[in-house]
Amino acid sequence: MSDAHTDAPDDLTGRALALAGAGEWPEVVRLLAGPAAGIGGTSELQLLRAEALTRVGDARAASAWLREIIPALVSRGDRASHRRALNLLGAANFYLGQLEEASDAFAAALEMASEEDDLLIFARATNNLGMIENLRGHHESALGHYRLAVPTYQRLGQRRGLAESYHNIAITYRDIGSLSEADEYERRAIDYAAEGIAPRVAAMGMIGRAEIALRRGDPQFARGTAERAAAELERLHDPVNEADAHRLTASAEAALGRFGDAERAFDRALGIARTGGHALIEAEALRDRAHTYLKQGRRADARRDADAAVALFGRLGATREVEALRAAVE
Repeated sequence: MSDAHTDAPDDLTGRALALAGAGEWPEVVRLLAGPAAGIGGTSELQLLRAEALTRVGDARAASAWLREIIPALVSRGDRASHRRALNLLGAANFYLGQLEEASDAFAAALEMASEEDDLLIFARATNNLGMIENLRGHHESALGHYRLAVPTYQRLGQRRGLAESYHNIAITYRDIGSLSEADEYERRAIDYAAEGIAPRVAAMGMIGRAEIALRRGDPQFARGTAERAAAELERLHDPVNEADAHRLTASAEAALGRFGDAERAFDRALGIARTGGHALIEAEALRDRAHTYLKQGRRADARRDADAAVALFGRLGATREVEALRAAVE
């Protein structure tokens, strides 16, 4: 089998698309590491490389690569690739906690998609802007974005997009305390992602259901569900959401009084989040570990984690998280 240095661009694109379709994102990263997919490569190869870097959790590399290729996309007038690149740049910056940059990139992608009737990028960018609004505590605005994305995905017959939107709607309902509605939307997300259509989103729905169960006082169900999600996400090479699953496992273990197991799971979640620079996952893990330390009477440790989490949440504009955490440790 020839390598990336000797493949013709069409052959290389075909191989990369096949690997991406199979969810083999680490293989896509390795395949596209050569010069054929570099700054002089085709738009499709460049975007596949960016998406692969994001999928394997290397948001820093993805953001840097996208900033490098976007000027070339603009100069050659490739507007379709440009708006895809902007949406990917927004996703990478979201993971890194650079929300102003993320919001600007999503808004620019949305504007281009609206001008040129690109319904898929319109739905994706709208959905992504809803995530930022929710994180900032603007829940009605977030739901408004999702209500635009859902019918667009329905029109396109895009089940994966619908699953992602339903999962995000579930998060918003969970954040405002409507746990029954949240659980119903997570079930919808899992249903739309089922049968191999979007296994990553199905696992994210499992994490969501684990968090809902924990808030309802069922740590046993939460732990088992989060552990299954973590194993699935590890198999799918999705470190960002795997870290989130370990965070839920840790919180469930703490609720069951298994503090040693909780500590190990928190360490795993934080290790993955910090390696990839994923600010939101790190902040949530630190917040939850601070609460676990408070349960054990370890106030100095709780304050250390709380201070670090407050700094991250503050950078993300999550003011309600900051206020709640400060109140908990005071």
